[in-house]
Amino acid sequence: MKLFVTVGSMLPFDRLVRTIDDFVAARPDIEAFAQIGDTRHRPAHMESRQMMTPAEYRSMFEQADVVVSHVGIGTVITASELCKPLVMLPRQMELQEVTSRHQQATARWLAGRPGVHIVETETELAAKIDEVVGSHGVGDFESDTRIALVRAVREFIFA
Repeated sequence: MKLFVTVGSMLPFDRLVRTIDDFVAARPDIEAFAQIGDTRHRPAHMESRQMMTPAEYRSMFEQADVVVSHVGIGTVITASELCKPLVMLPRQMELQEVTSRHQQATARWLAGRPGVHIVETETELAAKIDEVVGSHGVGDFESDTRIALVRAVREFIFA
């Protein structure tokens, strides 16, 4: 199984990176790569980089059987484009992982959508990853607006 872990580019997410690093250590059948941003924990059991070019990011996404991430809309969009299953752990304001509760609100909005699997705590990650391997990826759940949204996000990023 190939995992791609991404924490985005804004804030560290040690809890996610450490949990997946420990999971991979116990599972020699898993090949994992993590984009860790400013996360302080440096993985010992999977390859990682702080940042990636858009082409590198997309390549890792394409190769993954499962993508594990924070609750980031850009990640959801890419998963939808590439039909990859997502396991998402919301950052928590109470743990100083983010400055608001927007990830929990977004997680509630995404919950139950095809291919999006939200876990509330890091202790649920391993079981959820094993559960979704081989499952369908994120569906085109907003087909009317997705193309325009993807275009707008790309124009913003590359402008």
